Amino acid sequence: MNEPAAAAAAITPLGKLPALRGCWRLVTGLGLGLAGLAVPVLAELIVQEQPEDLNGLRWLLWSLPVLGLLFGLWLADRRFVLYGAELHAGEGVVLRRGVWWRSEIWVPMARLQHLDVSQGPLDRLWGMASLSLHTAGSHDHHTSIHGLPLAQAHALRDTLLPRQRAEHD
Repeated sequence: MNEPAAAAAAITPLGKLPALRGCWRLVTGLGLGLAGLAVPVLAELIVQEQPEDLNGLRWLLWSLPVLGLLFGLWLADRRFVLYGAELHAGEGVVLRRGVWWRSEIWVPMARLQHLDVSQGPLDRLWGMASLSLHTAGSHDHHTSIHGLPLAQAHALRDTLLPRQRAEHD
């Protein structure tokens, strides 16, 4: 096997569950929809004594929650499409994320101090987990890989820190 093919074979994309898109859509869409709801509600409360002042703007103000919801759904979808992680065997992990400000984070195995697998309520509902990578000696001392199947998160933790597993056996 030639060198480029061997290097490509050593790179393993880490799966992200489709449920991660649903989770991000729920949180982002609902959050921006509720934020948009605050504007017309506050406007109604402020001009309570003279409601005719809002007659021309009422339809526009009450469309903000719907626009916020739609924008939140679009934003969550873009975030999901652009989000990804790869395991570089024996070297570390690359994490790509961001919609407007995109970043590529390289976490070398030599800098890993400890790893945490965690699940929030929505993660448990959809069978997902997050793997938190804690590193030494950098300004970005913590990053997480979201949307992994629970078994894959545990296996990745064991792959990245095999010395911890050997210490506990």
